[in-house]
Amino acid sequence: MNRIIWVLFLGLLASGMTQFATAGSTGTIHFYGAIVDGGCTFDTGSKQVTSNCERGSKSVKQVHAVDPQNPQAFNLPLSLGTVTTQSVNNDPHLAVMTVTYN
Repeated sequence: MNRIIWVLFLGLLASGMTQFATAGSTGTIHFYGAIVDGGCTFDTGSKQVTSNCERGSKSVKQVHAVDPQNPQAFNLPLSLGTVTTQSVNNDPHLAVMTVTYN
C-alpha cells in the first residue's frame, strides 16, 4: 500500500513540475508564404467515395468502393496522400474516414 501511495505522490510531483517548466515558454512563430494548392473534395454515397483532387493544372477524379465490414485504405490521386476507413462499433452504417495529406 505504501508503494502505491509513493508512486502516486511522485506522479503528482512530476506533473506539477512539467506545468511550471512549460508555463514560462514563450515565443513567436512566423509563417511566410501562401497555400497555393487546396485539398481534395470528397462525395460519399451508395457505398462509394468519389475524390476529386487538384494539383497545379491537373484535376483527377477517382471512385472507390467502401465496405464498412472490410475497411481498406486507398491512395489519393497525384500521390497527395491516403484515405483510411474504420467502422464505428461494428455498425454497417457508420464509419470514420481519415484523410492524410503528404
